[in-house]
Amino acid sequence: MRHGKMKTLFGLYKKLGAPGFLRVAKNYSDHVKKSVEPTLLEMEGRWYDKEHTITEAEKMVADYNKGVLIGYDVFVDTVVDPVPAIMKMEELA
Repeated sequence: MRHGKMKTLFGLYKKLGAPGFLRVAKNYSDHVKKSVEPTLLEMEGRWYDKEHTITEAEKMVADYNKGVLIGYDVFVDTVVDPVPAIMKMEELA
């Protein structure tokens, strides 16, 4: 899942899209909101660990950059591939 270095949580949201970002963010924060902007603000201001060394946003971006974004594989597996649907339509014709 290596996609180059991501610098910000906003960039990660742009990469995943709103539904995917919100779904994956739930693995990093208990404060995911119904929309992206409030979720970004929450995650950038909350500590991920007890030692207060990394925010939820920093952890999510770091995991993406390492190729270990929690829940990303599940998100990718839910993306619908249009090819089988097209093939089925051709078979019916």
